[in-house]
Amino acid sequence: MKKIVYFFIFFFMMGLMLPQQTYAQKKVMSQKEIRKIDKKKRKQARLKASLKSRVYYANLLKKHYFVFQADQLYGPGGRSFPVSPTINFLAVVKNKVILQFGFDGVMGWNGVGGLTAEGFLKNYKFYPGKTVKKALMISSNISPRGGGSTPYLTMTVNNDGYAYLDIIMGRRGKITMSGQIVAPSQSSVFKGQTLY
Repeated sequence: MKKIVYFFIFFFMMGLMLPQQTYAQKKVMSQKEIRKIDKKKRKQARLKASLKSRVYYANLLKKHYFVFQADQLYGPGGRSFPVSPTINFLAVVKNKVILQFGFDGVMGWNGVGGLTAEGFLKNYKFYPGKTVKKALMISSNISPRGGGSTPYLTMTVNNDGYAYLDIIMGRRGKITMSGQIVAPSQSSVFKGQTLY
């Protein structure tokens, strides 16, 4: 009987000692492992923010409710020129569109030293992109309010809302601009006068 009691006391004591030994053997993470975990967390946070931003801009494009504010104009040969986003824009609200180009310090008949045209979207298409890494895209024809040729536009939009706009003017060539898209309520554009 004493052997059985000693046997149980031995196992009881071992049970008390084992958890202490396991705590004592717990490994502390190295700085390299901590940096790796932090890097992974930051990457996941950026991806989450990028997805949220992508959904916001996709909704603006789907609903035909955005303003593209250009900050760069691209000329022949890929040369770029900074332009003012307050007077260089493409505004789309439902099926109405305003397209304006202008240059700071230059006065013209439209008041902004360039061109202001209004019209309507025709054959507007939204392409959501198959993956998060693919840009959002739209394409449409523009029917000018006063008549005339119908320019064709395409715009690709990154997840952060930065976009590239191509306007094909038929035989007159192509205009390429880059800038940010925003909701019309958050835009800071100044519309000049049109001829009609």
